[in-house]
Amino acid sequence: MKEVLLNTIDRLYGKGDFQYILAKYIDKEYWVNKFNDEVEQIFIDNLTDFSYSTCFSYFIQSSLSPNFRIGSDEFNDYLKEKHEITGVMVLISLIAPYSVVKYVRYNYNDGAVQIHEAYSPLNKETERINIRVLEILNNNGIQTLDEDILNVVVPNISLELKEEDVTIFNCLFEDSY
Repeated sequence: MKEVLLNTIDRLYGKGDFQYILAKYIDKEYWVNKFNDEVEQIFIDNLTDFSYSTCFSYFIQSSLSPNFRIGSDEFNDYLKEKHEITGVMVLISLIAPYSVVKYVRYNYNDGAVQIHEAYSPLNKETERINIRVLEILNNNGIQTLDEDILNVVVPNISLELKEEDVTIFNCLFEDSY
């Protein structure tokens, strides 16, 4: 698996920059409709932005949650009062058939919004959502990668933000420091 991914990244990044093509021609709502049609009682916050990403990015909450967009005043105010929002963060690569699925908890602590990411369920609702999301991804030929493979360093690749020790995650999903 590691060698297949490294060869794919080498082939893709030897050809150049994806941001313009992704921003111009990709429908950011593509997976939103699939998830809404096939997963009951959810709210999807579409965080997709191709500035330094080559993936769809969605934060999926149970519709039983407050359903505020991340970073909005309502979101921040809710966290200050109730202290927690949980959901499932789904990243789907646009350049290779892979995804990352994480459980996410936002809370308000020490005067700031904080995020905690995990690879195991935070509660029954995040587990329910995750099970359906993984089924949909699998049915569409998208393989979910685990944390160990995401952290593998890709040799001979330098990105705009992450110039050294570039990982599989950086190449397939998000360029970051």
